[in-house]
Amino acid sequence: MKNVKWKIKSLLLLFFFLLFMQSVFAYEDCIITADGRMSDIKIQHNDIIDVFPLITVMNDKNTIIVHPLKTGQTKFSVVKDNNKFFFDVKVTEEKTYVSNVDGFEMLTIDCPPIEEYFELDEPPAEFELDEPPILN
Repeated sequence: MKNVKWKIKSLLLLFFFLLFMQSVFAYEDCIITADGRMSDIKIQHNDIIDVFPLITVMNDKNTIIVHPLKTGQTKFSVVKDNNKFFFDVKVTEEKTYVSNVDGFEMLTIDCPPIEEYFELDEPPAEFELDEPPILN
């Protein structure tokens, strides 16, 4: 009897966890790359985003990562080849928007799934072989 009550309580607890789960794709990260060396990163509101360089084996210092911490709007600046560039950032629960700046390429990761209707191909129809297959 004690074992059955424990199982029921466990199932109810699991049900409540599943019922109140939040979406896992909120606050997607962005990777910004450039063909020049980037340095001197300054963030307007560092409680909204965190911007840090990606250290590679070649130590090119041409990639930075924008990691959102909470929703809001902010700006950050980066120095590339002795020129200062400014980026506007808007973080929502579904997406992170970073303004496009010439000379920089952006890639978002943790993209939310796109819900589209699609059909899977049907499995191939059964067919008969003239000779049995040779298995080695």
